[in-house]
Amino acid sequence: MSSKNKKTATKPKVLAIVGPNASGKSDLAIQLAHKFNGEIISADSRQVYRGLNLSSGKVPGKWKIRGFNRRYEYQDIPHHLVDIISPRKSFTVQQYKRKAQRALQDILQRGKLPIIAGGTGFYVDALLYDFQIPEAPPNRQLRQELESLTTGQLMHRLGALDPNRAKSIDTNNRRRIIRAIEIVVSIHSPVPKINLFENKKSPYDLLKIGIFLPDGELKRRIKSRLNRRIKDGMVDEVRRNHFLGVSWRRLEEMGLEFHHIIQHLKGAISREEMITLIETKDHQFARKQMTWFKRDKNTIWIDVPAKAAPLVQDFLVHEA
Repeated sequence: MSSKNKKTATKPKVLAIVGPNASGKSDLAIQLAHKFNGEIISADSRQVYRGLNLSSGKVPGKWKIRGFNRRYEYQDIPHHLVDIISPRKSFTVQQYKRKAQRALQDILQRGKLPIIAGGTGFYVDALLYDFQIPEAPPNRQLRQELESLTTGQLMHRLGALDPNRAKSIDTNNRRRIIRAIEIVVSIHSPVPKINLFENKKSPYDLLKIGIFLPDGELKRRIKSRLNRRIKDGMVDEVRRNHFLGVSWRRLEEMGLEFHHIIQHLKGAISREEMITLIETKDHQFARKQMTWFKRDKNTIWIDVPAKAAPLVQDFLVHEA
């Protein structure tokens, strides 16, 4: 079925697939893209980086030349905002929003359905809702001071400056913690709470589908996914990136798996300890993701992928 977005006064239709890591977002997004003539915009803060494939859970696609365009594809579906920047560089939510907006408009202009899929809730909402992200220029002097602190000390400082942000942030992602502190210092106050879903301001007609799994099933998927990625060479991938010039500290800034993989590569923990720690950290992070996504009361939650297609079908045939 084609999902032509008519050029009328109505808002263009956009689909979002959200949920925690290992919930099956990518597979579902690809199924729906095939069925409804869609293209996928990734909303993942680590999949933007080149060379971090297994360690970021990136779909195993390839760059292909289509006419005059070069694009990242998996199962013949274009994936935008994937594999676009060196891991040596930082990438902010402001940069994501600008690039993702361009990709979304391009998809709409070609008469296709934009499908936002990813687990970084702030990226999803920054793209879909009309709110201002605090602009805070880099403060190199402050960054230099903060780099000398341990991750625990950084979290303590963020907790004192912005308790709400400290509760939701990935506690192993040094880059994000430092950036959060930098923003608070720049605007001289905690980041204001954004009432995205009360205002419901969006330039798009949205259908947001969330994948909800029982905790036991989610733990099982996290374990299975982790074992598969380790078997496929995730640890070697991190070692290779370090060999190619990405510092340990920069890799640690990515958070989640990277911290414990680096501990293992440095000989501080065994392979078994690494796996156990990553499983625990991934499950904790999945719960934080769900806390974020549940804030949007307009999200329709499903427990099996088959329930998604009828929802999308109905969404596409009705005007907003």
